[in-house]
Amino acid sequence: MPEHEPPCRCLLTGHQPDLARLVAEYVDSLPEEQKAPETVRQARLVRCLQCENLADGTCRLCGCYVEARAARRNQRCPALPPLWTACGPENHAFN
Repeated sequence: MPEHEPPCRCLLTGHQPDLARLVAEYVDSLPEEQKAPETVRQARLVRCLQCENLADGTCRLCGCYVEARAARRNQRCPALPPLWTACGPENHAFN
């Protein structure tokens, strides 16, 4: 019986390159007004990388690819309390 590797607390980028490319294409296709600023997106992903619910680039709470969710301005972390929130006009992204 083959051994299975446990899920990693990692993003798709660098771990699953084909899927990461598809998610990046999705993010690139978003209208600019729906995208979170790059600094906000990166800060969100840092928080995701610290979360025990991240498994192989997927949030175990909601099933999303965190790189796609973090890229959208109006999204928030599904944890309670959330690790990051939707950003408004001032680009606030954290509680």
